[in-house]
Amino acid sequence: MTVPTIARRSTVSPAQKPKTSAKGLETRDRIIDVAVRFIARNGARGTSLADIAAEAGVSQTGLLYHFRSKEALLNAVMDRHLAFSEEWLWGDGPDPGIKIVDIIAKHMASWPSQHDGKVASLLGMNTVVLGENVSPDTDLHPRLVDGYRTTIDRVTATLRSAQQRGEMREDIDPQLKAMEIIAFCYGLEAAWLVDPTIPVAAAAAQWAAQQTRQLATGSATS
Repeated sequence: MTVPTIARRSTVSPAQKPKTSAKGLETRDRIIDVAVRFIARNGARGTSLADIAAEAGVSQTGLLYHFRSKEALLNAVMDRHLAFSEEWLWGDGPDPGIKIVDIIAKHMASWPSQHDGKVASLLGMNTVVLGENVSPDTDLHPRLVDGYRTTIDRVTATLRSAQQRGEMREDIDPQLKAMEIIAFCYGLEAAWLVDPTIPVAAAAAQWAAQQTRQLATGSATS
């Protein structure tokens, strides 16, 4: 999707991050790019820092200068996914109301032209990380739970605002609808990653139209 993001930002403070030059920032971004691709393909557990360093053209010592541990790199990778999700989901403003379903559909329609690029890697990486961290005792589980709840809260808030403006029916529970919207995103994302030939744009457009008819004031209950 990506799914409206399911990961909060890293809690590493600026003081803990090394100061870097423009060249250093370029190297840092390249390391993250490689990590995203490798994790999407092999999972975080199946990807070593040595693998990432070699592909990124740096020594392992150089990688550890930018990311002091594998956990720090994983958080940076999730931050990349978060920034991507923030840009498309909330780029038109913090309160799109029921138009949020159209925003999601428009984003999904762009996937087919990007399946071999960074978007597919980000979506695949996020899906793999979710699968690896379902158990509460895994390193990223708390971050993923917190991010999911934050996303639900934000979507709930924009739907509730739509109700207060008279744009959305009063008999629909904003939180339950928010959960339903995110579940749809997860499902179509996973299906497209498995089979990129599916008509994802048409499916997303039809879903958005159905949701708008259901949510808009005066529409019939589905």
